[in-house]
Amino acid sequence: MELCKEYKPMCFNESCESLSENFEFDFQENLPQYLDDIDRIIKCSVNSAVTNYDVNDSRLTIHGKTIICLTYLNKDMCTLSNIFEEEFTKSIDLDNGSTVHFADIRLNTKYSNFRLINQRRIDVHTALCANICVYRRNNGKCLAECKNAFTREMKLPCLMNKNAGVCSAEFDETFSISSSNAQIKNIVNSYSVCYLDETKIIKDKMLVKFRVEVSVLYISDDNSIEKCAHSFSMSKIIDVSDCDDDDNALINAVISSIYIKSKTNSDNVVNEIELVGTVSLSYQIYSISDHSFITDSYMPHYNTDISKERLSVKKSPIYYYDDRSDEIVFDSDKNIIEIIDLIPSIEGCTVKESVMKVNVNLSFLYYDDTSQLCFYEKTAELSFRLNDEKLDGEGVISLISYDFIIKSADKISLRLNYTYRAYLYRIQNVDYLTDIEVTGERNNLNMPELTLYFANKNEDVWDIAKSFSTDMSLIMEENNLTSHIVDNKMVLLVPGM
Repeated sequence: MELCKEYKPMCFNESCESLSENFEFDFQENLPQYLDDIDRIIKCSVNSAVTNYDVNDSRLTIHGKTIICLTYLNKDMCTLSNIFEEEFTKSIDLDNGSTVHFADIRLNTKYSNFRLINQRRIDVHTALCANICVYRRNNGKCLAECKNAFTREMKLPCLMNKNAGVCSAEFDETFSISSSNAQIKNIVNSYSVCYLDETKIIKDKMLVKFRVEVSVLYISDDNSIEKCAHSFSMSKIIDVSDCDDDDNALINAVISSIYIKSKTNSDNVVNEIELVGTVSLSYQIYSISDHSFITDSYMPHYNTDISKERLSVKKSPIYYYDDRSDEIVFDSDKNIIEIIDLIPSIEGCTVKESVMKVNVNLSFLYYDDTSQLCFYEKTAELSFRLNDEKLDGEGVISLISYDFIIKSADKISLRLNYTYRAYLYRIQNVDYLTDIEVTGERNNLNMPELTLYFANKNEDVWDIAKSFSTDMSLIMEENNLTSHIVDNKMVLLVPGM
C-alpha cells in the first residue's frame, strides 16, 4: 500500500560534544632596555582571553592573548611598570570535527604565578581551563505527516543555540591628566574594565555598544603617585548568520590587549596618555521556539517499519534578565591603610541546578602600615538561586558598577552592581521518526469487533491501540476516558476497526 507522507527539514543546531580542557603556558619576559633593573616586584598580574578559534581536520584550535602587568621598584626605590603581551594557541582533537557548525568557548584562569630569574627577567606560569561546547548543524529531514497512518506528535518549546563566536574591536585613545601643570615622570599601574551598554539584533547582524574605563597611576613631577581616569564608548556590528530580531544574546566583553604610554602635548609637556588596545567580544545567540516531532506511528491492519533518530533538546526554557547587587567581604593578610586603585573582574559564569555561580577577582594597590606599596589579589565565589527546581542552564553576568569600603584594617567590603542573563531548561532526548514504510498486511481474520483488555495503572492508551491495530480515539470514547494515561487498573473495551 502506498503511504501519503510529507517531510520537513530539521534545521537544528545540536550539541554534539562538550569538553573541559586544562592547559598551561610558561612565558619568559625581559624588561625593555629603557627600563631600570628590578629590585622588588610589587605586582605581577596575568589575564587571558580568547580572541578567535578555527576548526580544521577534526581539530579545534583556540587563539588567545595573555596580558602580564608588572609593577616594581628599582634600586633607587622608584616605582616603574611594564605591560607584556603574549599570544597563545591550543589545539584540541574533536570526535565530530568534520561536522562542526560553531563552538561556544569560555575561558577561565585557574591560577597564575611568577618567578624573578634576574634583575631583568621574570618567568610567568598560568593555568587555564576552556569549557567548550561544539555544535553541529542537523540538516536532516523528519516525518511531518502521514495521512494513511496514525501518528503521535510531541510539541515542545525549545531553546535554540543559533550561533556563537568571538570577535574583536580595536581602540586608540589619547587623554590629558586632570592637572594641566603636572607632568608624568613614569606610569606605575593601569586598570581597565569593559561595560556592556546595549545589544540589538536585526536580521543576520548584531549591534553591541559598550564602554571602556581605564585608570592610570603615575609618578608626577613632585614624585607623588597620582591617579587619572578616562572612559570612552565603542560599538561593534557583528555579522551573525541565522539570527533574527527577537533573538537574545549572551555577551562577555574583556580587554584582550592594551598598550599604555605617556606622551607630550602640543606645549611639549608630558601630561597626556595614549591607550591602544583590543576588546574581545564572545557571544552566544539564542531563541525560543515551538517544535513538533512525530515520535511514533502505526497503520491499522498493516505491519510497518519505522526509522528513528535521536535529538537532545533543551525543553521548556525560562529566560531570566535582571539587575542585582551583592556584597563580598575580602580578608587581607596585611593591614590596609590606603587603597590607591582597585578593580574587580568577573569570569567563569556557570549555571547548574538553577544556581548561578561566578568567580569575582579583586585586585588593588595599597599602602600598608609601614607605608610600603603592596598588591592584593584574591578570588571569591558569588552564587544565587534562580529557581526552586533543579534545572540545567547557561548565562552571563555583566558588571554595571562597583564601590568598596575598608571595613577594618584587614577587611574590604566590595559591592557589585551587575546585570545577569540566563536560560534555565530541562534536557530531553527525543526519538523522532524520519520515515515509515509498509511491510505487509496483518492477519486480522480472528480479531473480534470488541475485545476486553485488562489495563494496568499508568498504561498508555496509544500503546494499547497500537497493539490491537485500532484507533486510540475509539478506545477513549468507548470507555469515557479523559486522559490517554490510565489512572488505575481497569478493564477496557477495545473496539476493532
